[in-house]
Amino acid sequence: MDKISSLVGRYSFRARVFFNGVFCDSNTFVENKTAGQLHLVRSGPVIFRHEGEAPLHVNEPAMVFYPRGTAHTLEIPEGACANLLCADICFEDGGANPLAQALPACLYQPLAGMPALAHTLELLFAEAAAKAQGRDVILDRLCDVLMIQVLRHEFEAGTLSIGLLAGLADRQLAPALRAIHARPHEPWQLETLAREACMSRARFTEHFRNVVGMPPGEYLTRWRIGVAQDLLRKGMPVKVVSSQAGYTSAPAFTRAFTSLVGVSPRQWLKEVAPAM
Repeated sequence: MDKISSLVGRYSFRARVFFNGVFCDSNTFVENKTAGQLHLVRSGPVIFRHEGEAPLHVNEPAMVFYPRGTAHTLEIPEGACANLLCADICFEDGGANPLAQALPACLYQPLAGMPALAHTLELLFAEAAAKAQGRDVILDRLCDVLMIQVLRHEFEAGTLSIGLLAGLADRQLAPALRAIHARPHEPWQLETLAREACMSRARFTEHFRNVVGMPPGEYLTRWRIGVAQDLLRKGMPVKVVSSQAGYTSAPAFTRAFTSLVGVSPRQWLKEVAPAM
């Protein structure tokens, strides 16, 4: 069995469609620690808002997914209406489920950018328009299929790592990975990470490499630089970013960033970030 199938089998989820049709108002979703929310925009315009990010304006068929139930608001501009299909995605163990943990807080993807999902989406929307008996159950099951295809799409696009997903599914490594993700600014050492996993330093290093596919130190650096890139895109100064990403000085951060990315933070922000 492939790794995605194995992990989905161990850490299951189920979908429940709660809205299907034309929507012309606004709705606020409070933080939900037991379920994520999937919004399929068949036609817009729709504005999504969640704390810490600029508003997301959706004017084309798209998927907006909050896997860990992040608080958000869905708004339709005055005088407009949108066609939506929305579902709760209930992960086993809620937001602590490795599948939910491995995804970003908000996953946005135009449907045109996911051609492999076209057939499932066609079936889903056709069933949504039908009035036949059993429609609700079929919609829920098709959303289940869609979510597995979304996971596969993210892996194939390189935005998810099977190693990360396997690490989050590992009983011993998960606490250390969650600590890194939640507190990248802390001065993590191999000993402290091993302690989070309740393992010896040597055993932790070996097990981490075997499961995640890289040494703990490399993973920590990659995660910190990813955090830094997100903060830089938001306009935060390099000196502040270096501290929040866990570096003792801006020069140390610049050296680590340049070594991994190939250009300095300022050069990356100037040349790369605008193209994203």
